[in-house]
Order: sequence, then structure tokens, then C-alpha cells
Amino acid sequence: MYKSNLHKDFFLNSEEAIVKRFNLVKKISIEFTKHHPIALEMDALLMEYKDSESNLPSQYKTNTPTRTEEMSQRRYQKAASNALTSEFETLFNLLKQNTLATSKIVDEAQIQTLIKEWLRSEKIKFNDLDSEVQKRFSTLPMTIQYELPNKTLPSFSKPAINEFQQMVDDVLLGNNVFLVGGAGTGKTFTAENLIAKQALNRPHITINCSQWTSPTEIIGGQTMDGYVEGKLIEAWKNGWVLILDELPKIDPNTAGLFNDALSKTYLNDALIFNARKESFTKHPDFACIATGNIYPNKESLSYGANNKQDLSLLDRFSGSVYFVEKNPVIEKQILQNTMIWSICDKLRDAIEVFKYEAQLSLRFMRTARDAYALETKRLQTKSSKTISANEGKTFKSAMDSYLSTFTEMQQKNLKENIRYDRFFSSYQYRELSIDKLVY
Repeated sequence: MYKSNLHKDFFLNSEEAIVKRFNLVKKISIEFTKHHPIALEMDALLMEYKDSESNLPSQYKTNTPTRTEEMSQRRYQKAASNALTSEFETLFNLLKQNTLATSKIVDEAQIQTLIKEWLRSEKIKFNDLDSEVQKRFSTLPMTIQYELPNKTLPSFSKPAINEFQQMVDDVLLGNNVFLVGGAGTGKTFTAENLIAKQALNRPHITINCSQWTSPTEIIGGQTMDGYVEGKLIEAWKNGWVLILDELPKIDPNTAGLFNDALSKTYLNDALIFNARKESFTKHPDFACIATGNIYPNKESLSYGANNKQDLSLLDRFSGSVYFVEKNPVIEKQILQNTMIWSICDKLRDAIEVFKYEAQLSLRFMRTARDAYALETKRLQTKSSKTISANEGKTFKSAMDSYLSTFTEMQQKNLKENIRYDRFFSSYQYRELSIDKLVY
């Protein structure tokens, strides 16, 4: 009846998917002894597979499925789905027969036990799920874990950054990473928190670059309080992540002090020297991540404090430059206040539409959120000794302070765009839910 049973050795030595199909036929046909329509259909599919494999010389076989194989695959999936349904029907028929034979009602605990026992041997796969259920699972945060030789890093939720895996891979490969993006797009947060802290579980040390950044801060030097070791040296010998925040703002001559170290990031046991000419061996965990508003191969009108850097420095980041844009998903995760975020995002869009020379950053969003939390706490505290919520720092006062940096005409245009009078004139935003979008 079942032809596949006659070729058991062939199927059991085939690829995993074929072995599973053969075993399923064997199970639902009860060791090939029971006439089962679904098992017979799957048996026919197995024989089609064997015939196609047997008739084709091995040197001409390919992993690319033919149209016939694709049709067979779809027929198999349908048969497997029917088999799954059949298994449940068998289970409930047994329950029904048991009830009729014993005149006893099978309770919920018995049903749960039977189903659990069945699931131990027959696992439900992702493809068995309804398409809507599959879609929901696909949108859940992904937990990832990096495993390195002799080291296992902590698991964490993968952030919603398209190139995040590439950034981390670069660091692990010993490449210097450069994150480029406008003010407030989360470059520093990505470097310090998402990559160094969460993905790699490494301490970091930051050099805030400017025209005043001195060699002492980088490679060490003598101060009024004695000799101070440079941050580059500390990170190099201790295995910390060195964050060069706003790298393009540093004086190009001073930036040259990074060249030697950054050319050796990928090397094991590489040496660099501090201001005292003392040598230090590179720790295996040392890494460097730079951030900047522009890629510093040219001057910028929008970011005037940035300097065009020497090509030798830029070459240290070659192939590991990433352009970071505003990320609503991460911003909302950080703020945990959808109402505040939506108003700030609306204002940010208006600034871009009007092409005003200004930036609304994540820093301002956090300021606004914290001000809102403070005023909310004061509103909930009814005491004569407590400062009035309207007198202290509020979301409205934070917004007014930000808008005051624009001209009167610009303020008028921005307020109309975000419907300022509707939400801020009498603190009406206090009546809105923090979990919902305003616009």
C-alpha cells in the first residue's frame, strides 16, 4: 500500500525535511498498516521525490527547486497541514469515545494533559501559524546575543537601526567606526549606550572634541596637579571603547595624535606611546567610535565649528562610516511618552519644512519629558508647602524657552503649525494621554 516503506533506507538517509516527511507518513499510517488518505498522498509525494532524484545524475543535481518540486512542496505543506488537523480530530474523537464509554465528562485538566503530551512529540512550527499570527511575531523586538571566543556577551533587544549589526561587527573586527548625522539624531547615544554598553558590555571613555581639545587629554601630559594620563592611553590599555564625540570639531593638527593608535586597532599586542614616551600594549577589547555632524572631508555652512580633517585620519575609518538619521522608534523607547514625542516631532517637521537654521534634538525631547514629569508630580501633590505646578518647570515653559530662540515671525509660523494655542495656552496637554499621538 505504501511504496515509500519499500525504500526506507533511501528516505532515512536523505535531507532532514525528507526524513521528517517519511516519519510523518509512518506515524499517521500507524507503521504503514492503516489506510490513511493523507498518508497515501504524502507517500506519493515522497516517491515523486525519489524518482526525480534517481533519474538525475548526481553531478547535475542542483539546490535550486524546479517548478515541479515547488508544486510538490506546496502539496506537501497542504498535506502536512491536513495531517495536523487530522491529529487534533483523532484526539477529540478519542475524548468523545471515552466520554460515551464511561458516561463521564472529561474535565479540562485531562484535556490539557493530553494536548501537552501530544505537543511534546509534535512541535508546532512557525509556518503552521496563521498569517496574522506570523505577522505579529515578526514585529516583536528581536533578542540577540554575540558569542566570541572565550566570551559570551549579554542578551539584549536589538535596536531599530538598519545597520546596527554592521556597526557591531566592525567593532568586533577591530575597525574604527564613524557615525555621521545631524544634531540630536542619537549618534552619541548609539555609540555609548547601544553599542558599547548593551551590545558589547564594555566601559567607555569619551573625548568631547573641540578646537580646545589638548594633547594632554589624548596622550597625557603635565598639569598643575601633576602628570595626567590621556584618555586614549586609558582606553588602549584597559580595553575600553574610546568615544570621539564630534570629531570634526577638533583641530586637525591635534587630531593627528590619533593616527598611530587608530591605524593599529585591528592588530594584536600593538604598542603606542604616551607623552612620557612610555609604551602600552593594546588590550584586545579596545575599540574606537567617532561621531560628527558631517563627514569632515569638506567645510559645512550649517555646522560652522567643524574642521576639514586630514585624509590620513579619515582613512582610519574607511569602510566603516554610517550615516545616522532621526529614529522615531528609538526616540519613543527612550522617552516613554508618546504624547511629548508627537508634539516635538511635529515641531521638528515644521522646522524642516520652513527650512529654519535650527535643530530639535533628542536632548530637547528629554528636557520636555522631564519637565512634564515634574509638573505632573506637583499637580498630584496637594500641599500648601508645595510649589505650584504652573510656577515651576513645565512642558510649556520648556517649549516657550525653545521657541524664544526663533524670530517673532518664525515663532508665529511654528506655533500655528503645531496648534500651540490649542495645547499650551492653558496647559490643555495635561488632559492628554501620554500613550497616544497628538496629531
